Amino acid sequence: MTGLSRRLDLNLLVVFDVLWAERSVSRTARRLHRTQSAVSLALERLRDTFGDPLFTWNGREMQPSPRAEALAPRVRAIIDQVNATLEPELDDPRAIHRDFTIATADYIDWLLGAGLMARLETEAPNLSLYFVDVKPTMTEGRRGAETDLFIVPRGAVNTAQMSHAPLFRDRYVCVAARDNPRVYEGMSIEEFVAVPQATYTAARGGLYSHETRHLAELGVRYRNLVLTPHYMALPMIVSESGGVAIMQERLARFMGASVPLKLVTPPVDYPELEINLYWHPVFDDDPTHRWLREQIIEVSAGLQALPERDGKRTARRRKPR
Repeated sequence: MTGLSRRLDLNLLVVFDVLWAERSVSRTARRLHRTQSAVSLALERLRDTFGDPLFTWNGREMQPSPRAEALAPRVRAIIDQVNATLEPELDDPRAIHRDFTIATADYIDWLLGAGLMARLETEAPNLSLYFVDVKPTMTEGRRGAETDLFIVPRGAVNTAQMSHAPLFRDRYVCVAARDNPRVYEGMSIEEFVAVPQATYTAARGGLYSHETRHLAELGVRYRNLVLTPHYMALPMIVSESGGVAIMQERLARFMGASVPLKLVTPPVDYPELEINLYWHPVFDDDPTHRWLREQIIEVSAGLQALPERDGKRTARRRKPR
C-alpha cells in the first residue's frame, strides 16, 4: 500500500466530489448532512494529502485549482466504481442507498417532484433526489459526468455527447396581470417589446434560457426589468405589475388558478417544447441509474395533455380599449 492510499479514505474523496459540484463549504455540509467545521477539516486533510490548496475563495464561491481540475474526473470515476461494486442487485430497490443529482429548472421540480417522491417512498425509500439549478456549462465535456441527470428542453444546452430519452411536451405562453390592457391575444411584436419584461435566466451576467435565445435568434430586442432564476416567480411578478413574461403553459395554467393572470399566445412562433431527460453515457449501464430514469419517464407519461390551441393566428384581434 502506498503512502497516499494509507492517508486517503473514501470519505475524503466524497467531500472533494461534492465540493467540486457545490463550490461552497456550507452547501457541501448541507448536502452531506455534516457540520461546516467537519467539511472544513476534511478540506484541510485533502490539502495536506495532495499538497495543494485545491479550493480557494474567489468572491462568492470556491474556485478549484488546476490540480483540483485534474483530480475531479478521476475522483468521480473512483466513487462511481465503488458505488457500482457495493450496490445490491435491483431485485429490491428498497435496499439501495444512493443520492442522485438532477439539474433542471424549478418548473420541473414542481411538475415531477411529487410523483417521484411518491414512488421513492414506496419503492426506494433510501434513494434521495437532489434538484439543482441547471447552468449553461454543466453538460460540456467531462463536466457532464458530474451530474447524474439533466431535464431540459431539447436545444437548451449542449447535449451533443449525451444519452437521452423524451419525457413530455409543453408550449410557451405570455403571462400578464388579468387586467393589463397592454397584453392581449393578437398583440404585435412591437407592442410586446414595449411592455416591461420579467425573464427567467439560468445564470448571472446574461440571458440564459431557451425562450430568450429563440427571441435573440429572431432579432427581437427588448429590455428586461426583472431577471430571476425561478420560473415560478414570474406569475407573481407580472400579476402585481404592468409587466409580461414568457413561460411554460403547464405552469402558467396551474398558477392562473390562484393568481389573477391572463395567458396569451406569444407574438412570435415558438416551436413546441420537447422536454428530454439527458445523462452522460458513463451511466448508460448503471442499474440504479437506469431504474431511476425509468421512474422519471413513467411519471412524465402520466402528465395531463395540454388543451388544443385554435390553430395559428391568422388575424390580429383589436386591442382592448
